[in-house]
Amino acid sequence: MSGKEATTWPFVVAYTAAGFVAPLGLWCSVIGFTGGTLPLIGLETTGSPLAGLGFLIVVTPTLARITFWIALAPLLLVTKQRTR
Repeated sequence: MSGKEATTWPFVVAYTAAGFVAPLGLWCSVIGFTGGTLPLIGLETTGSPLAGLGFLIVVTPTLARITFWIALAPLLLVTKQRTR
């Protein structure tokens, strides 16, 4: 295997990590719509359509994006070191 070939496994791992975090964001969206205590942060919400849409449109994609980059960055560094 030459060093110029594309390595895809870091992206697979990062997308998988983001895929596991996305249901947590969706669950937070449900709690935003209905009311209750948000998991992991313990924030109490009364529930409203605005809060639910806020979680659905802003928080869930941001949470998945942050998880993707946190998982991807070290893996890219490892693969860069291995190809040298």
